[in-house]
Amino acid sequence: MTTDTERQYGQWKELYYEVVSTGLCTGCAACVMTCPRDVLEYEHPQYHPYNVEESTAFDNCMHGERGCDICAKACPRFRLWEVESDTALFGRTRLPEEVFGIAREVVLTRANDPAIQAVGQDGGLVSTLLVWGLEHGKIDGALTSHVSKDPLWDCEPWVATNREEVLASAGSRYTYAANALAMKEAEKRGLKSLALVGMGCQTSMNGTLSARSVAKYRRRITLTLGLLCSKSFTYPGLMVGKIQNDLGIPLDDIAKVNIKGKFQIWRKSTGEEIDVPLKECQPFMREGCTHCPDFSAEHADISTGGIGAFQGWTLTIVRTERGAEWLKEISDAGWISVKDVAEDPGVMKLLRKMAAKQRERWPVDSLEGDARAPGAVPPPSAGASAGPDAPPKEQA
Repeated sequence: MTTDTERQYGQWKELYYEVVSTGLCTGCAACVMTCPRDVLEYEHPQYHPYNVEESTAFDNCMHGERGCDICAKACPRFRLWEVESDTALFGRTRLPEEVFGIAREVVLTRANDPAIQAVGQDGGLVSTLLVWGLEHGKIDGALTSHVSKDPLWDCEPWVATNREEVLASAGSRYTYAANALAMKEAEKRGLKSLALVGMGCQTSMNGTLSARSVAKYRRRITLTLGLLCSKSFTYPGLMVGKIQNDLGIPLDDIAKVNIKGKFQIWRKSTGEEIDVPLKECQPFMREGCTHCPDFSAEHADISTGGIGAFQGWTLTIVRTERGAEWLKEISDAGWISVKDVAEDPGVMKLLRKMAAKQRERWPVDSLEGDARAPGAVPPPSAGASAGPDAPPKEQA
């Protein structure tokens, strides 16, 4: 049996007590995606991984006791994740003034394809990159999400393999899907080269997979596209409790939702826009978001968002060499328009402000100390569980 002192990382037991039970877990499902023994599954809408192995207790793993540490290595919130990810991707850690992460350039972009413009949330950059990659043989699938039909207006992991599927998944949802779970479907279909779309909590695995040599998935995920995000909400609280029950809006009458300083809802039946103050949505914020420091998807290849003065344009943060190569290719091919971020003088100030504010959520500055330091990590969450509708398993 291999002990934790004989290896750099722990196993599911350490991951459970240091991340899942403390509330640091974002629900990204990197651990579930990479588990080589398929003993981890995902609890939705509690947004937590859990152990289904029959031979051990819920907080331990037989394979971990024998030396497997893949789940802990993949986790983008385990121990010094940020330092390791920065070093692996950029060759250094970020400077204090780099509050939105290390970047090569920041620009504004917009899709030139009218069909993509019509369905894109802002400038349509993410959809353009995915369609370009699929149609030019750079990827054969994209791990993303789309709006579910049952239940209505939740979102669920989705593999897009062509233009139509990309466009069907365009737009924002503010409940949460663990997009990495779509990897299982991608593997069944024999897809080898994939893009991963997600918020910072999900695209941070771009760094951990590289830093901790989780080679299988590091090679398979060939592009990560990060979405600027300050929070997401639980489906029972926001969609059912607030929108359907309190506001009386049938979920099948929702055409589109967005956040621009307020939660915006457009109705299919009337075209009416209904605005909800964000403070009224705050009680439904997912627990994992309350400790997430990453507003700007700091470890994606390209980070994107709709903040700023220009409607219909995407704030685009290019971080890695491969991100820069992809953006240059679609720009040179005339698929997007690009303009200098200086044309919107307020957007960089807003980006820095929002990124700095969100960094305050992390229990300690991960550049200065280990989140496991005494007093740094919140106590185990009352909401943490061993699995759906089940008491903790007893040791066999």
